Amino acid sequence: MDSADFARWLRDATPYIGAHRGRTFVVLLDAEVVDCPNLGDLVRDLALLQALGIRLVIVHGADGANAADAVDAKSRDALVAAAGVVRSRLESCFSALAPLGSGGSERIVLVGANLVAAKPRGVADGVDQQLAGEPRRVATEEIGRLLEQRCIVLLPPFGYSNAGEAYVLNAATLAAETAMALGADKLIVYDAMEQLNGISQMSPSALATLLAKNECPRESTSRLDALLRATRGGVARGHLISYLSDGALLRELFTAEGVGTQISEDDYRTIRPARVADIPGILEVIRPLEDAGLLVRRPRNRLEAEIGRFHVADLDGIVIGCCALYPHGDAVELACLAVHPSHRSAVDGKTLGERLLSHAREVARTRGALDLFVLTTGAEDWFAARGFRPAELDALPASKRALYNYRRNSRVLIESLAAPGSGSAAGAASSEA
Repeated sequence: MDSADFARWLRDATPYIGAHRGRTFVVLLDAEVVDCPNLGDLVRDLALLQALGIRLVIVHGADGANAADAVDAKSRDALVAAAGVVRSRLESCFSALAPLGSGGSERIVLVGANLVAAKPRGVADGVDQQLAGEPRRVATEEIGRLLEQRCIVLLPPFGYSNAGEAYVLNAATLAAETAMALGADKLIVYDAMEQLNGISQMSPSALATLLAKNECPRESTSRLDALLRATRGGVARGHLISYLSDGALLRELFTAEGVGTQISEDDYRTIRPARVADIPGILEVIRPLEDAGLLVRRPRNRLEAEIGRFHVADLDGIVIGCCALYPHGDAVELACLAVHPSHRSAVDGKTLGERLLSHAREVARTRGALDLFVLTTGAEDWFAARGFRPAELDALPASKRALYNYRRNSRVLIESLAAPGSGSAAGAASSEA
């Protein structure tokens, strides 16, 4: 990456840095991740998150800790020893980093303690699981205090009963339970896969379908189960990223396109009325379409004057799409419908462009409009596939005909709002005022 590319990347990452600051992320590092050759770089990425103000809880595994077999005392003690080796490796990697913070004097402190209470798994299929356990309670208040002190909390795959007995826990299950108990903003799971079935965004229901069909790699099943459990249990985002891909964590969290698979309940892209603070993001989305001649150019001062007409789609506070609605009597013009190129793929069968269109219809209906119309030079087919019909210029309201730009020769399309529109093809669209 040359200096210009780096500067561009850092500028693009700035909104994500602000959006993630102060959030709590739970990260699962299974034993195979700790054994990978690029563990040092992975730890540097985690340290960067901590330096940016993200609160981190790391759940680590140990060789054999995720097996479904019963655990006797000898096996438990061997796993305790293996977990100690993993912890030592992580502490060594974090300790080797240059000090962070003001004046380079603040070192990263990893803290682990008896923060998880456990219960025995009991008898499964007639077999006593002995010292294999399940999480009973996560010490959320104590973990919260440690995070406030800028420590990284490290949780091994063990929990302790009230009698002081140590039980072996599935690390993925512990990560999910910890994320839910803390009300974490994200559960991040490292795996060998770069993406699940090549999909960048997926709902929990879609993930559940894949798991039910046994269409996921067997070695990844427990981690995917953890993502499913967490996102269904109140954790806003789950991320599956590859520990084999250098910088995957940073590219997933600080770029619009990401590199892994994000799991989120429903559609994580919020559509809301625009605010003045959204103007830089709106400009970022519409400028390429303006440069291509698909949208009429809007200077910043016009956006400021018309911000009340705009609605935006945002992802973690970042504008990734927009549209504008202009009333003309009994009709409303839909203008400036635009989606960031990295967010034009469908989520659960519906693109962001389609969600913005549906939102525009509902807003127009609440305002008593009978028709919704667009003027477009390049998206006629997209709108036609979604219920709009071509119309002549005379079909426009008089107030809009007076503003029509004959040099652009835009096509006119109108949809009646008497009944909900139809159409389900994927894609993204643009229109103009």
